[in-house]
Amino acid sequence: MISGSNLKVGFIQENGARFVTNTLNPGQGTIFPKGSFHYQANLDCNPVSFVAGLNSADPGATTIAQRCKWSATEVHLPIN
Repeated sequence: MISGSNLKVGFIQENGARFVTNTLNPGQGTIFPKGSFHYQANLDCNPVSFVAGLNSADPGATTIAQRCKWSATEVHLPIN
């Protein structure tokens, strides 16, 4: 859940199937599927607060290059 300004969020599904984006308004929240590459961006540059929770004491880490079999030219991320 966020408070303050708006927050742009997005993720790529684990299998690279589709890119999902959304703009969250104050009082809204989102869930990122386990294994997805995700981001949060404050595009308004106004103060915003959000809470992130993980389902494990040790969520681990991964690098995108090792997990994906597609090249950078195959993924087109929208820039607003």
